[in-house]
Amino acid sequence: MQINVFYNAPLPRYYRATSKYKPAANAALGVFKRKKGELNIIIVNRRQMRRINKQFLNHDYVTDVISFGYDFSGADGEPFGDIFICFEQAKKQAKEQKHGALFEMLTLAAHGALHLAGYDDNTDKLRAAMNKKAEQIAKRFLKYDNNT
Repeated sequence: MQINVFYNAPLPRYYRATSKYKPAANAALGVFKRKKGELNIIIVNRRQMRRINKQFLNHDYVTDVISFGYDFSGADGEPFGDIFICFEQAKKQAKEQKHGALFEMLTLAAHGALHLAGYDDNTDKLRAAMNKKAEQIAKRFLKYDNNT
């Protein structure tokens, strides 16, 4: 599967960690990854995320991550999905949770890919399990410390 990372928001070079986002998303997909198809990870700003939320989900607010899966007939050769991550929201959440913004970004990439793999977080219990799995994946691709 081809995994692309697009930076549609200005962010410091350090956070343009394409070599980390791709394997984190791939690991989260696990057995659901495809030999063909395409996964796009798109880093956006708050304004863009709010517009996406409003246009596609009828939510008039900013979220940290949104995933859209594409399931066409004969989908093995079709695009697999898109993951939108809001850099500014990730930075805010990282500060609140007292860990690094890159760690948060990798966690969100994994979280979005887990959604595409069929995971759900519509209850507190499911959300906690999904968040734990996403954080474990992020830690595998980033030497985790509180400053990263």
